[in-house]
Amino acid sequence: MSISEINRKIEVYMKGVICIGDKTTHGGQVLSGSGKMKFAGIGVARLNDPVSCPQHGNTFIIEAHPSFKDNGIPVAFHGHRCGCGCTLISSQKGATVIAMR
Repeated sequence: MSISEINRKIEVYMKGVICIGDKTTHGGQVLSGSGKMKFAGIGVARLNDPVSCPQHGNTFIIEAHPSFKDNGIPVAFHGHRCGCGCTLISSQKGATVIAMR
């Protein structure tokens, strides 16, 4: 594989990854996530992981990165949404993720 082919397959995602305990715009937080993939020692949140919402009750993550996955499950990043309409807020602001497309 040439360098140009590799460069086309690498995506740099400049948004912070969402982890267990990260907050939402409705004042809730991510309740659980991966037991294997961790960032700064905390499990990352993925598609369908549960989230608390003080305004709407418990909900789940409905958006995640299509090509950055934990054991086949897409990982959530800053700005992705939950079923109640709230937005996830990453506590990992300086994170840069490199994923293969």
